[in-house]
Amino acid sequence: MNLSTLFITVVLINLFAYMSIRFRPILFKTKLFKPMIWNFKLSMLPMIILLVTLSLVGIAITIGNTYEIFWLFDVAIVLLLIGVVIWLIMLPNSGYLITELNMTHRSEDGDLVPIWYDIVSVSSFAMSGIINTIANIAIIQILMLVLIDPEVITQKNRIFLLISGFIINTLVAIGVYLGRQIRFNSWDLLHPKSFIKKLVNHFNSLQVFKEFVLFVFMHASFFMIIYYAMGITRII
Repeated sequence: MNLSTLFITVVLINLFAYMSIRFRPILFKTKLFKPMIWNFKLSMLPMIILLVTLSLVGIAITIGNTYEIFWLFDVAIVLLLIGVVIWLIMLPNSGYLITELNMTHRSEDGDLVPIWYDIVSVSSFAMSGIINTIANIAIIQILMLVLIDPEVITQKNRIFLLISGFIINTLVAIGVYLGRQIRFNSWDLLHPKSFIKKLVNHFNSLQVFKEFVLFVFMHASFFMIIYYAMGITRII
């Protein structure tokens, strides 16, 4: 797989997943399951944030070079740091789509919609979130190569990409757990006291912590297998 193939895959899987949800009520005369549409939009948000951040940084650097406004380079660094932090906080929203595989929406109209339709639709929906996650990681790793030294990383230390990929995928898995099990949203971090209180109350037993570790291990490993299978380190 190369970058153009990755781009086409991202576009097609997201388009297919979105349209399958949109066409469901039209084809089978049911109500639109709006939470899935909301989750889909949140899944796309990290990539939008990342691309907007890189665009703003590029504009600041270009103007700074053209007109020798050197303080714009500092602005670019600040924009990049803020953008990457926000991106990382929002990234679990992409991986979160894997939790749609529980098909809770069928409890409302499962007798009206063939199971095969929802299997394909929800599977593509979950896969779109996984692929969005991997694509985001690929973009940020390309940024790492540009900022550090692409020759050294790709030819002499490719393990760096695997390690950074695993770290990000693990953080995504933690975010998915927080969202699914504790019902946290990314913006809950704006209320740190409430966030910490809920977190402490949730992990009130060893059994809960064991489940957390297993959840994160399973999801991070699964994401990493997809990351490796898509050949991201070879694409970069």
